Amino acid sequence: MEALLNSQCAAQSVGPANQLFAMLIQTIMAAQCSISPPDMWPKDYGPTAINEGLQEYDFIIVGAGSAGSVVANRLSENPDWKILLLEAGGDPPIESEIPGLFLYTQKSSVDWEYYAEQSERYGKAMPGGSFWPRAKMLGGCSSMNFMLYVRGNERDYRQWAEQGCEGWSWEDVVKYFKKLENNKDFAEGRFHSKSGRVKVSRSNSSDLLANIVIEAMKERGYPKVEDINAEEYLGVVELQTTIDKGLRQSSAKGYLKGLQRQNLNIIKGAHVLKVLFEDKTAIGVRFKLNNRTIIATSRKEIVLSAGAINTPHILMLSGIGQREELNPFNIQTIADLPVGKNLQDHVIVAYFLTLTSSNENKRDLVSEYFNYLHDRSGSFAGIQGTHLSLFINTRYSKSKYPNLQFHYLFFQKGDSFRLSQFLKLMKYDNQINQTIFEANHERDIVVVWITLLNPKSVGKLVLKSANPFEKLKILPNYFDHPDDVQQLIEGLKRQREFLKIKTFEKHDATELKFDIPKCNSFNGNSDEYLRCYIAYFSTTIYHPVGTAKMGPPGDEQAVVDPQLRVKGVKNLRVIDASIMPTIVSGNTNIPTIMIGEKGADLIKLTWKQPAHSDL
Repeated sequence: MEALLNSQCAAQSVGPANQLFAMLIQTIMAAQCSISPPDMWPKDYGPTAINEGLQEYDFIIVGAGSAGSVVANRLSENPDWKILLLEAGGDPPIESEIPGLFLYTQKSSVDWEYYAEQSERYGKAMPGGSFWPRAKMLGGCSSMNFMLYVRGNERDYRQWAEQGCEGWSWEDVVKYFKKLENNKDFAEGRFHSKSGRVKVSRSNSSDLLANIVIEAMKERGYPKVEDINAEEYLGVVELQTTIDKGLRQSSAKGYLKGLQRQNLNIIKGAHVLKVLFEDKTAIGVRFKLNNRTIIATSRKEIVLSAGAINTPHILMLSGIGQREELNPFNIQTIADLPVGKNLQDHVIVAYFLTLTSSNENKRDLVSEYFNYLHDRSGSFAGIQGTHLSLFINTRYSKSKYPNLQFHYLFFQKGDSFRLSQFLKLMKYDNQINQTIFEANHERDIVVVWITLLNPKSVGKLVLKSANPFEKLKILPNYFDHPDDVQQLIEGLKRQREFLKIKTFEKHDATELKFDIPKCNSFNGNSDEYLRCYIAYFSTTIYHPVGTAKMGPPGDEQAVVDPQLRVKGVKNLRVIDASIMPTIVSGNTNIPTIMIGEKGADLIKLTWKQPAHSDL
């Protein structure tokens, strides 16, 4: 008590006031600590592994992320199978659990913090390169992402099947989407379920700026879509989120929280160095734990679920990759496969507008956070308007499928708390940051991320050395195909047209102009100017996929077959976003969890075990 009150202040009370104050502080501290208590997460088997060594396992899963958590849960349902789950990170921090702090886990100790190689075609406003966050904790990117519940559309998966990925059509995968979700808003039926492990609900945060955009889009003629995960794919939508009662619902929370199975061991802080082979059969992994090198062996299979960057890295270090790329580092080639190729991502261009919302109430962060700790309410309980999206097709008016998605980030006038973190992550040059900060002193800011859903450009990951701790070179190759930049030009033009909508005019919506010397010579309304603008303000929206492509036997670009088995070797699978043959038309996290569910069943079928009863 004395540490919180100086003696003079404490002396002003005859007793009860000080006692009540102490109780208040204790209550607040307890509420804070209850958000992500250590006993909520599975016990770390690492100390036991160091002290006693490891037994042989049936399955070893690398990565406790969006898909890996699912696989570990589903395989350990069989009490006769012994499972080892290796995770490079640890438990999610408190900031991961609080939806309103979703920007604050990036560039922290729970982020691998990758950067794409710099280019003259994209990201020129970011001198340090395009930032690619990837989570390093239980739940992976489902513990770091924007918590948006989007599946893509039926055409995405139909195209997978048409490419020869048998068993991956919309009719095949929709049952796994249903299997994973516990949907609070839609009834059991053709598209939704209430029996899954990932809790899904509409955002409970009401944002005045988001409401302005919704009204403007309705005025423009875009329909309000109630459920983007069913049969309607065009219009403005308040997306469902993986949030329940003011807390993030990651795959770790859905599939690992409270899981106490004697046949599942989870080691945290385990950095996997390579997969071990006998001839062409995967028999184990070598990993680093507390500066010790440990080997774990398996009787049945190794499953790589380390994500679209780390899974191909482990594969290449293990001798699965293109021979001409492995030879310079004296890595013996086990299987000559195009690992790291077929990198696909949703590239965005950021458009900034300012407006006046008539909301003069300045944010009181302390009061808002107190309300959150008290009853999980208020702005910190949601994602503050970011659940709003617009899906449009700028090419074909009669198409039912979008080519662009508009994401929105809202910053109320004077919201330096969130805006400074956003700019820290984007890392624009100082002049651009200054322009944005000055605008926010006077007006509200809306950042529109115009997102290309079906890019034609394809990138790659390149091994830089045989050192497992040296990061891969990321070459996204945005705009290698000229139509990709043309579609974003169409998106910028459409966004500019929106400013003429009466609802926006009512709030004096204005494009925020930046002084970009290399663009200033062009007419501001010309395609040349917009192409130049895109070269500066384009970057990732954090959806890398495809780097261990799934395909049929005759597909020379495929790394895994439709059963997710790595070609040319035995007892090795990839189950994560790496396997997507083409990127889906929306956020990628929920499709990755779906891949975990289906991948686990594929393993069970291989080893003659029944699929999970939820189906």
